[in-house]
Amino acid sequence: MRKNINLVWFRNDLRVGDNPALFYAAEQGAVIGIYLEPVEQREAHDDAPCKIGFIYDSVNELRKKLNKLNIPLHSFKVKDYQQSVEKIVQLVEQYNTDGVYFNNEYPFNERNRDDELEKVLLGKGKEVKRFDGDVIIPPNSVSTGKGEPYKVFTPYKKSWIEFHKTQGISPLPIPSKQDFKIEKQHDYDFGHDYRKDLWPAGELAAQDRLKEFLPKAGYYKEHRDIPAVKGTSMLSPYLTVGAISAKQCIESLLEWYEGDQEAFYLDTWLSEIIWREFYRQIIIDNPQISYHLPFKKDAKEVWNGQHELFEKWCQAETGFPLIDAAMRQLIQTGWMHNRLRMNVAMFLNKLCLIDWREGEAFFMRHLIDGDFASNNGGWQWCSSTGADGAPYFRIMSPITQSQRFDPQGKFIRKLVPELASLNNKDIHFPTSQQRKELGYPEPIIDYKEARKAALALLS
Repeated sequence: MRKNINLVWFRNDLRVGDNPALFYAAEQGAVIGIYLEPVEQREAHDDAPCKIGFIYDSVNELRKKLNKLNIPLHSFKVKDYQQSVEKIVQLVEQYNTDGVYFNNEYPFNERNRDDELEKVLLGKGKEVKRFDGDVIIPPNSVSTGKGEPYKVFTPYKKSWIEFHKTQGISPLPIPSKQDFKIEKQHDYDFGHDYRKDLWPAGELAAQDRLKEFLPKAGYYKEHRDIPAVKGTSMLSPYLTVGAISAKQCIESLLEWYEGDQEAFYLDTWLSEIIWREFYRQIIIDNPQISYHLPFKKDAKEVWNGQHELFEKWCQAETGFPLIDAAMRQLIQTGWMHNRLRMNVAMFLNKLCLIDWREGEAFFMRHLIDGDFASNNGGWQWCSSTGADGAPYFRIMSPITQSQRFDPQGKFIRKLVPELASLNNKDIHFPTSQQRKELGYPEPIIDYKEARKAALALLS
């Protein structure tokens, strides 16, 4: 009797642990792993070269782990999502598989692609199994008392926690070793350069980073806003490509608290992971977001800033040291500290009056952890157009924020070394004479006047 064979289509779930599609496919019989790189779709979605390079190395690390389980992983080049569907159908026929298993992705284009694939395969009598491996609780698990989607984070978080408490959600184990002979594996090389010293690829590297962070988790709340301190988990690139799951992260956090649920549910890092889930639910409930429209249908869109301001922001030449340091961090490493993401976003959007979509796209073109839901959610939050967004009058001062979160200028001195000789007061906003002597540009806006203009337009 022929043994069942199923394809597992890997996408943003490049791991063997806590991978529902892989685990349940392996329970049914032999598994063939597939990864497709949609080259033109990547360009359309503004994915950064550093992110694509990180994905390629993560795929290679995944192949090593799968091969130890006697599971092959073939990678192919495709043009776009439509060709992805065609390629999977072709592979199903080529390998005479019984069906396809995959973990869901939630942006609009990705959901349409998966719905189309399911329709085609079911029409051919093939099985399709879909799972929610990218989130901790399944989408649409919680809603308001009226049965409507949440639009505000805090009540969503409360419902999320109550759901999590009652479900006993735990990560899935690594699947059993397969009785399958691996032959030649097809590999498509789509590698790009990136800071491999900062972001070693793969599941083991992600687990090591989590172990390194957990002893610091108790200090996360007070350290996470200080850019000169390594106070964040630095796991976002691994979560983006799925080298580690959010479920694995919080399970390890609970273990670190030795099962103390009260301390666990009050943890600030857990809250940030729940924000990630919230933004995924938001893009599911509001498909217009995938078409570059604001979450708030009545949001004021008054962005009329001059393009030269955007260019200066992109080039880290704003004349505001904290903003320029943050932008250089992004350009040089493919990553930016979260507090700084809010600072540079509000600076561009509200003080320079540049459309938030311009900044959103620039981030995606440079971030190694570029994630559509989280990036869009963050930019819309800062521009006051998004779900539970900052009030229109909240505009972060790049000088005050610098003084508060980088008081000795340690972060600025590292990223803007031409200012390193300044004292702890002047480094946050040098005088004109100091700028001239040190070769640092004049500010591109007058902060007080720009704030007044923004408030007048947004009120």
